[in-house]
Amino acid sequence: MSAIVILGHSGSGKTSVGAWIANYLDMPCIDTDDKVLEHLGKTSIQSVVWDEEGETSWLEAEAEIIPGLLKEDNVVILGGQTSTPVAVKDAIANVPMSINCVADEDTALTRIAKCEDRLVRDVDDAQVRSERVREYSQLATHELDTNGDFASAVPRIKALLAVNPKTNQ
Repeated sequence: MSAIVILGHSGSGKTSVGAWIANYLDMPCIDTDDKVLEHLGKTSIQSVVWDEEGETSWLEAEAEIIPGLLKEDNVVILGGQTSTPVAVKDAIANVPMSINCVADEDTALTRIAKCEDRLVRDVDDAQVRSERVREYSQLATHELDTNGDFASAVPRIKALLAVNPKTNQ
């Protein structure tokens, strides 16, 4: 088996999908936001990225940490609001399965509004979402519709996993 990457904009259901897949396949589940915060010795995305360190520091930490995580048998959930560093894009290209979780704009923005620790920007969430959705679509090997409740997504997740013989259960 190899790493499975879970991509998507904030509010797309990445965390739920990644945790479910990790449990289903009995693999470790790693949220890269948590790993970057740990690496930087911080507890809040907002304070690290925007208030104290700046986005460059966040992206440098992602570029340093994520490629190594993708070389192991992990379900790796990527952050969903910053652009993806080149080193991470290159590492994703070497992973056989990367799943782009896609929810429609209304669903994603409703879910984002419920998040406690998220980036607050000077641009609106719809603009950022539009930019990231295109980027994640280009990086992913598979796309997963995550609209609706999670239970309705489970058959679609199983179908995606069945496509990849290394993950077929």
